[in-house]
Amino acid sequence: MKNYDIHEWNAGVGMMSGTSLDGVDIAICAFRFNNGVWEYRIDDAVTFPYVDEVKALILEMPGMSGPELMIADRKLGKYHGQLLSGYLMAMGETPLFVASHGHTIFHEPSEGMTYQAGHGAAIAAETGLTVVCDFRSSDVALGGQGAPLVPIGDELLFGEFDALVNLGGFANISYRSDNQRIAYDICPVNIVFNHFAHLSGHEFDRDGQLASAGKPYSELLPMLDKIPYYSAHPPKSLGREWIEKEFMPVIEKSGIVNTDDILCTLAHHAAGQIVRACGANKSILFTGGGAKNHFLTGIIRKKLQDRMIIPDETTIDFKEALVFAFMGWLRLNEISNTLPSATGASKAISAGAVFIP
Repeated sequence: MKNYDIHEWNAGVGMMSGTSLDGVDIAICAFRFNNGVWEYRIDDAVTFPYVDEVKALILEMPGMSGPELMIADRKLGKYHGQLLSGYLMAMGETPLFVASHGHTIFHEPSEGMTYQAGHGAAIAAETGLTVVCDFRSSDVALGGQGAPLVPIGDELLFGEFDALVNLGGFANISYRSDNQRIAYDICPVNIVFNHFAHLSGHEFDRDGQLASAGKPYSELLPMLDKIPYYSAHPPKSLGREWIEKEFMPVIEKSGIVNTDDILCTLAHHAAGQIVRACGANKSILFTGGGAKNHFLTGIIRKKLQDRMIIPDETTIDFKEALVFAFMGWLRLNEISNTLPSATGASKAISAGAVFIP
C-alpha cells in the first residue's frame, strides 16, 4: 500500500451504521502522530437517516438467501457510496480514504461468523476513493469476538479518561486494568428501546419520555439480571441473535404489555448493568445516541454523580465514526488497530479489507 506521512494532518472519512438503524453517520476526520501522541480533528459530520426503502432492505437481510443477501449487500454499498459522494461534493472535500463499518447483519463469533453489509467495492466505485471495511472478520478468524473494536481509539485518542461507555444499540465499555485495555458489550440499549417505542407508534423514545411515563416492573428486573451473559467474563460481545434467543423471551415471559412500563424497566435494567460495569473508575466518558436519553442518563448519574462525563454533541454522535476512520488510517499505514485484550483474539493485527478504485 501507499506510504503516508503520519506526522502530517491527513483527512479521511468514517462511516458508521449502528444496530439501532438510525441512519448513516459520516465524519470527515484528520489525524497526525505528533510528539509520540495521536491527535485528531472532526472537521465536519452529518447523519443521514435511512429512507424507508433502505431501512426495509436492511431489516429483510437476515432472512434472505445467499444470492439475495449478496445483491442486497451491493445495493447497500452503492447507497452508502452515493450518500457519501454527494456529501463530499457539497462540502468540496476530497479525503484520502473512507473507513466504513457497514451495518451488522449477523454476529456470532462463537461460530466464527460476523457479517457487516454495505460492500466496500461498491463504495469505492461510487466515490473513487480507497475504502477500508470489514474490520471484524480477521479478528474473528483469530478466535476473537470481532468486538468491541472502538477501544483502540479509546486507548490512543481518549486515553485521558479512566473509562469510556458508548450507549448505542448495545452499551459497551472500555477501561484499563493491569496495564491492558479491557472492553466488552454490557447490555442492550437502543436496539430494544427502539423496538418497544415502535410498538407505541414512535420512531424512538425521544429523551426517554415514554420510559419516564412508565413504572419499573420489579419482578422483571431480577429476571433480566439473571441472564447468563451478565455473569460471563470478558471478552464477550452481543448481537441481534442474542436479543432474539435470550433477551426478548424473558420480557415475553413476564407478561407485561404496557410498553411504557417495559421501557421504564429496560432503562433501569440497562442503568444497573452499566453502573456495575463502571466499577470504581473515576472519569467515565459517555457517548452514543443513548447519552441523549435523559431518563436513562438520569438514573445512571444518580449512581455515578460527577464521575459521569457527557461531552459535546459532536463527540456524542460521531465518536464511533471517528474511531473507525482512525482504524482505517492505521490499516492503510499497516499499524495494528485491534486489541486482543478487548476481543480475545490470539494476536493484534491491522484489520480491514482494502478496496482501491
